[in-house]
Amino acid sequence: MDNSNEFSVDPHLLAAFDKAAEIDRKIGDLGPGIDEIRQKAALARNYWNEGGPEIFEVSERLIPGPTRDVPVVLYRAYESVEPAPVFVFFHGGGFKIGNPRANDRQMREIAAAWGGVVISADYLHTPEHVFPEPVLEASALLQWIHTFGASWNLDQERIALGGVSAGACLSFGTTIHLGPQSWLRAAVGIVGAFSFDTATASMNTYGGGKLYPPKSAIEPMLAAYVPDLDSRNDPRAIPSLASCDMFPPTFIAAAELDVFLDASALMAARLAHVGNLNFFRIYPGMAHLFFGFSREVPCAAMCVSDVAMFLSERLPLRVQAPKVSL
Repeated sequence: MDNSNEFSVDPHLLAAFDKAAEIDRKIGDLGPGIDEIRQKAALARNYWNEGGPEIFEVSERLIPGPTRDVPVVLYRAYESVEPAPVFVFFHGGGFKIGNPRANDRQMREIAAAWGGVVISADYLHTPEHVFPEPVLEASALLQWIHTFGASWNLDQERIALGGVSAGACLSFGTTIHLGPQSWLRAAVGIVGAFSFDTATASMNTYGGGKLYPPKSAIEPMLAAYVPDLDSRNDPRAIPSLASCDMFPPTFIAAAELDVFLDASALMAARLAHVGNLNFFRIYPGMAHLFFGFSREVPCAAMCVSDVAMFLSERLPLRVQAPKVSL
C-alpha cells in the first residue's frame, strides 16, 4: 500500500500505516499458505492491541455451533451480580483472515466505556467455507446466547451485534437471517462491506491501490465468499439488497477515504427509509483500516467511543457501573 497523502489522509493514520509496514517487515514472510498468512496477520495485530484498559475478565470460551464449537473471547469490564447486556462482534479480514483477538484492545475499550459484556466471535472463513455457512454459524451463536446466556450472567433479552468490514457484512447478514427479534436491540456496522459494486464513486476514487483495499481485490473477495452466482441476489450475502425492516436501531460508521464509503451510505439510506438508522458518521481523513488503530489514531479512538455511547443508549446498564481506568 502506498502511504502517500494524495487523499488528505489524517497524519495520525499515515503514521500508523508506516508503523504497520515496519511491523510487517520485521515479521517477514512466514510462507505462502493460508495458515501462514493468518499467522502473520495475527502477529501484526499484537502491537496495536497493547495497552488500553485493564478489565475484570478476558476469557476464551466456546459456543456450540452447527458444525463445531465456535471460539469466542468474552470481555467483562467489572464484576456484577446483575445480568449484563451483550454486544457480539465479528472481526474483519476479507472473510479469510482474523480471529476473535484481532481487535482485543478495541473490545476492552468498548467494554470499559459501556459497562456491558462484549463477545468477540470467530466465524468460518474462506476458502475453506463459503456463504451461507458463516451466516448460519453466526446465527446459531446468537441464538445460543439468547437461549443460554444466563449461564454466563448475560441478559438474554438485550443483545446487540455488529462488526468491522467483512465482519460487518456478516453481522448484518445474520440480522437478516434471524429476522425481527425482540431480544436483538441494536446493530453496529463499521466500514462495512455491505455491497461489492465496483462501479461506485468511492470505488473509483479510492480503489487505485494507494489505499487498502484496492478495487481489484473486491471481485475476488466476493467470488471467494459467494461463489454461487445466484446467491449474490441474497441479502444475507449482500446486506445492501435488504429492505432493512427487520433491523433494530443501527449505528453505521464509515471512513471518508474508503472504497466501501458508498456501500455504507447506501446501507444507511436503506435503514433510514424504514426508520431503523440511529446514527451515521463518516470519519474524516480515515481509510478502511482505521478502526484497529485506536492505540495511536484519535479518530479511531473516537469511533470506539461512539460505539460505546451508542450501546449505552440502546442497552443501558440496570446498575451503574464503577469507573474503569482507560
